[in-house]
Amino acid sequence: MLCRGQNLEGLTGLLTIPTAEMQPDRQVSFGVSYIQRDYVSFGSYRYDAYSPYVTISFLPFVEASVRLTRLINLQGSGQAIGDRTPSVRLRFIEEGQYSPAIVLGMHDLLGVFGGESAIHNNALYVVTSKHIATTSFLSEIGFHLGYGVDWIKADNHNFVGLFGGIDFKFFNTLELMTEYDGTHSNGGIRVKFFDHITLLGGWLRWKYFSGGAGVSFGL
Repeated sequence: MLCRGQNLEGLTGLLTIPTAEMQPDRQVSFGVSYIQRDYVSFGSYRYDAYSPYVTISFLPFVEASVRLTRLINLQGSGQAIGDRTPSVRLRFIEEGQYSPAIVLGMHDLLGVFGGESAIHNNALYVVTSKHIATTSFLSEIGFHLGYGVDWIKADNHNFVGLFGGIDFKFFNTLELMTEYDGTHSNGGIRVKFFDHITLLGGWLRWKYFSGGAGVSFGL
């Protein structure tokens, strides 16, 4: 199995951006990420956070996820249980020999129903991905390009405008990546063990470390 896994938000992607890659049908992934404060709108960018998530793929063109963002070292009980972010992604076109995959995604679905002051991670986007197989050493190169809009009222929007990235997979276990999230460029590395355990680490804006760990299994 190629070294594909969840990004910091728990969705299939690179370091922060989503891609049009999808996990196998009926796969469940859960994990937790540490996110540096400059990327945590919940808390007005003043606190680092940890973010546990659960993601499931089914049908097999649907990916759904729920994550919880908890601020670190926040005094008092101002965050309650934390910021909850449900997300869903739909694949309309599967990648073929010459054609890319195309996925439509929406994050923080509650923004559709109003209450935008509580919506900190809204995103509405379309993303496309195409992979080129190479050698046994460099297993694959992936190219990803997306476009997001801020049509839904929310306190904060992610992936507005053009975003994209490139990843290089080595020996089907090691992945190097670089991306542009619509505002800044980032870079990271992912390592996969035994097809089930994934470690992800990287540098937001190439200077703030964030990372996470996840476990995946089939139902």
